[in-house]
Amino acid sequence: MRPLLIILILSGLGIPALAGGVKEIHVERRDIGEVLGEFVLPVEIYGKGYISREVWRSPGGISCTVSLFEHSSEDAGTFECVSPERYKAQVALDCAANFNRESAVYLFFGMVGNENEVGNFYVWCE
Repeated sequence: MRPLLIILILSGLGIPALAGGVKEIHVERRDIGEVLGEFVLPVEIYGKGYISREVWRSPGGISCTVSLFEHSSEDAGTFECVSPERYKAQVALDCAANFNRESAVYLFFGMVGNENEVGNFYVWCE
C-alpha cells in the first residue's frame, strides 16, 4: 500500500520519470512575462529513441530546436538556437529536473535591439 501512495503523491507533483514517462515537451517564448509563443511536442507519437524538432524560426533566420534522447530510466535532451551565421547557444534539458513551468530551463538568444530576432525561451517536460 505504501509504494502505491508514494507513486500517487509523486505523480501529482508532475515528476514525469516516476509518473509514467514524458508525454510532452513544452517550449515558451516570452518577453517581460508575456508569452509570445508556445510549442508543445507530443512525445508518445514518436516512440522511444531520439526526437528533434524545430520549434521557432525568426524572420532573419534564427532557428531553435528541441531534442530529446529517451532512455529506459531517464529522459534528457537539449534546446539550441543557431543563427544564419552559424553562432549557436545550447542548454541541457533534464526531464527529471525540468518537469514544469517553474522548473524550466532558460535560454536567451537573439540579435539585441531587434525584438523580432530575440527569444527568451523556457523549456520543460511534462
